[in-house]
Amino acid sequence: MNHPPDAALATAPASASHRPGLPSRDPGRQARDLALGGMLLALAVLVPILFHAVGWAGKVFLPMHLPVLMAGLLLPPGIAAAVGFLAPLTSAALTGMPPLVPFALLMAPELATLAAVASVVYVRARPLRGGVWLALLAAMVAGRCVTSLEILAVAPLLGFHASAYAYVILGAATGTPGLILQLTVVPAAMRALERAGVSR
Repeated sequence: MNHPPDAALATAPASASHRPGLPSRDPGRQARDLALGGMLLALAVLVPILFHAVGWAGKVFLPMHLPVLMAGLLLPPGIAAAVGFLAPLTSAALTGMPPLVPFALLMAPELATLAAVASVVYVRARPLRGGVWLALLAAMVAGRCVTSLEILAVAPLLGFHASAYAYVILGAATGTPGLILQLTVVPAAMRALERAGVSR
């Protein structure tokens, strides 16, 4: 027996909106994502302040990256990228850390890429064992690639002259404790959130 055309039209959008990989059209979910994005943006400003307060250097422990990566794992790519982009600019405006020129301006595209790549890869890697680590590693590599391009193309316009190779390699070496922190704290936080019923 054929379904009436009206019934078919009524059911089609509902099924399409729930296809895996498509953004949620549920207004409640969108409001939840925006609220969570705002909270993680606030943490991206607050966490570096706490690290500096106990004498842990930001360039070593990369504290701003922690909430940004959490945004990537918990939020859609667009909102996650917005959190990453706004984090260093908001922190520079409110606390003076990092200095707006050139560091916050250089960090904004890097952290936006970090969050967006983590978000996209996590959706696909989540069913795999170690999917969280795969998403984090992909995000870190992509973020470093963006930083290299910025050093080559944009940094001189901001009065910052450095070798892209030296900047990225030295930055990665200096920030090794931060990379280790990201690969341990972020997965642990995700497990705790999932146990509490908070997931993407």
